[in-house]
Amino acid sequence: MGRAQKVIFKDLCAFDPKKAAESLRLRHDCYMIVVARILNQARLKGLKAYRKDLHYDSDDSDELTEETLDVTMLESEQIEYLLEYETIEEGEDIEQRRKGHYVYEDNFNPSVINMIESKTSYERLKEVCRFYEQRDGTDVEKAMAQHESRAEKSAKIFLKKNPRISQDEAKSLGLAISFYTGARSETVSRGASLVARQANGVIIDENIRQELKEAAIILYYLVKALSYIPYHWGFVTRCCKLEDEELDLYTPGFLITWIQFSSSTKGKKEADAFKNRNAIFKIFSLTGRPIQDFSNFPEEDEVLFLPHSTFVVFQHLISHHGTQHIIYMRQVELGLCQWSVLWVDDRIFNPKWENKAHMESAAAKSLNLNVHFIPKSSTDSALSFLRSPFGQRLKNKNTFRIVTDMNRENEKQTHNAGARLIRALRELGFENECMVFTSDERKAKQYLRSELKSEDPESVVVTIDTSKLREFVDFGRSPGAAYQSNTASSSAASKYEIPPNQN
Repeated sequence: MGRAQKVIFKDLCAFDPKKAAESLRLRHDCYMIVVARILNQARLKGLKAYRKDLHYDSDDSDELTEETLDVTMLESEQIEYLLEYETIEEGEDIEQRRKGHYVYEDNFNPSVINMIESKTSYERLKEVCRFYEQRDGTDVEKAMAQHESRAEKSAKIFLKKNPRISQDEAKSLGLAISFYTGARSETVSRGASLVARQANGVIIDENIRQELKEAAIILYYLVKALSYIPYHWGFVTRCCKLEDEELDLYTPGFLITWIQFSSSTKGKKEADAFKNRNAIFKIFSLTGRPIQDFSNFPEEDEVLFLPHSTFVVFQHLISHHGTQHIIYMRQVELGLCQWSVLWVDDRIFNPKWENKAHMESAAAKSLNLNVHFIPKSSTDSALSFLRSPFGQRLKNKNTFRIVTDMNRENEKQTHNAGARLIRALRELGFENECMVFTSDERKAKQYLRSELKSEDPESVVVTIDTSKLREFVDFGRSPGAAYQSNTASSSAASKYEIPPNQN
C-alpha cells in the first residue's frame, strides 16, 4: 500500500532547498507513516454506532449533521479504546522498513543534538538561515531583516515567560519559528524527515549529511522553542494536497504518524488560503503548540505539531463528487519513545486542568531526553491502553511510570479510584513505579492498603508535594538541564535500545 520506501527516500534526497520554488512541496507520503491498523472492523463499526448515542445540547439539536457528529466524537476519549484492538504488523519485511522509514520510537531530539558539531548561537543560526534564503528572486537582506525583527519581538515573550534563558537564546528561539513560518517550511520538514531516517540506520550520502548538519541547528532551536509553548488541547484543521494512494492510507482505524513539523489552524474551520486543497483534516490536538504570537502570519492562528505526532483515523468522508476528502482524527500518545508517563485524572482533558503545567515543564526540561505523557481520564481508559499492544511494550520498563489522582468524579466509586487502578494494573502484571498525587495523603494511603492488602505497597509513592511530582515525571533529571547550552560534546544525548513488540 503506497509508494515504495526507496522511491520516497530518493525524492527526499533529490529535493534541493536552495533551488526549490517557495510553493514546491514534496509528496505527503514523504512525511507520514502507518504505525498500525484495526483488522477487526466490527470494533470500528461499534464505535461509529456509539457516536449517534451521544447527548448534545438542545441548542444544537436542529443542526446535527454527519460532520457535527464526527467532530463531537473526536472530543470523546472513547476513540482511544480502539488502541486495544490495533495490530502492529510484524515479519521480516516490516522490521527492515522499520529501520528506515517506519520510525516508531521518537528519538528525534537526541538525533538533532548529536548532529550539531559547533556551539549553537544566535549568530550561527542567522548564518544558516541566510544560507537557505539565498535563491533566485529572493531579496536576502529583506528576508533576514524581517526574520530578525520578528525574532526580537518573540524574544521578549520567551524572556517574560522564561526569565532564566539568555537574550541570545530567546532570539534564537524566535528566529527559528520565524524561519519556519516564512517561506522555508519545506526545508525544515525535509530536514526533519531525513534526520528521523538517519537516526534509524538509513545510509545517507555524505553531501546530504553535511547539509543536515547545517539544518540541524534550525531544527534544534525550533524544537526547543516549541517546548516552551503550552499544549493546545482542542480542535485544529489542516489542509493538504494528497494523491489517491496517499488518501487510501487514511482509512478508519489506522494509526498514522507525521514525522515532520506539521502546521494546522486552530479551530474547526479551514484557513481560507488552503481550503481548496483536496484533503481537509479535522483533528483533536493534545500536544500541538499554538504559535500565533511568534509567527510571520499571526492571522493564520497556527498550531504546530512536532515530528512523530500520532493520530488515530476515525472517519474519512468524500464530498464534491469525489474531489474533496474530510478526514477526522484524534491525536494519541502511545509511549513510543524512551521516557513515558501514563497520567490518569478525571479532569485531564479540561483546558483549565491545574496539572497541565507539570507535563509541559517535563517536556522543556532537557531536549535530549524526551518525556511523552499518555493522558487518560478514567480507570477503564487507562487499563484499555495498558492491554493494548502499545501498553504491553511498556510493561515493567523502568522508563515508564504511572501517575494517578485518588478521587475521580467520573467513576461509580469516586473516593478510591486511584487505588483501584493500581490494584488492576498490578493484576495485569505491571510492576512499574506509580505515584498517587492527592490532596489527602492519609486517606490515599488508607485506600491503597485496603485495595492492595499491604501495609507498605511496593513501588507506590503517595504525595501532595508538587516538587516530588515534578521529580517523578522528570525521572529524577537535573532541574537545570533545560537551560544548559549545547556544545560540541553531545555525549549526554541518551542512546537506547528499541524495545521489542510484545503484541
